[in-house]
Amino acid sequence: MDNLGKEIVKLYQSGLSAQQVSDELHISGSKVRYALAKQSVPLRNHSSASRMLHLTKFGKKQCCVKNNLTDDEEHLRIAGIMLYWGEGTKSGSSVMFSNSDPQMVKLFLSFLRKICRVEEYRLRILLHIYDNQNEKSLKKLWSTITEIPLSQFSKTYYHSGQKGTYKKTCLYGTISLRYSDNELLKIINNWIGEYKTPM
Repeated sequence: MDNLGKEIVKLYQSGLSAQQVSDELHISGSKVRYALAKQSVPLRNHSSASRMLHLTKFGKKQCCVKNNLTDDEEHLRIAGIMLYWGEGTKSGSSVMFSNSDPQMVKLFLSFLRKICRVEEYRLRILLHIYDNQNEKSLKKLWSTITEIPLSQFSKTYYHSGQKGTYKKTCLYGTISLRYSDNELLKIINNWIGEYKTPM
């Protein structure tokens, strides 16, 4: 293998995408793919490629779940697992938890922060409210409850035409808390699986 081929393989295996290797070495993408194929280096699938791109280009860290938990931390881990089992989205590529109860949201966030050790700037909130509710005041309230800045809130979703007692149970609206990390979602789903019994 020539020096260029060695450098291509080295950069690709360090985590760079084929396009990033191409840009780094100022060569065509086809030359990168040819060199990798010649050395029997398999190309990453779409999911892995996307994840590595976020790690190398955008500086996102891999999830770093805490180990060697204290008794209190293990109780928090179990509480977080149970909350996500009941209220979390199990598919997709993000950890997504929806609820209208401030205490439940605070508990789940404590689980994400202390056990999953998430990066604060990657947390996102989508607020669901009704026509007769005040978006500005509810955003401010949830920002205070979650300690997540308003800059990390997505565009509010309005539920129009809703009637009945359900609205009374959502005095503060409902929030969807999102953390984009496919690996963390897999870890949480595996934890949930440990509690499932065969049917």
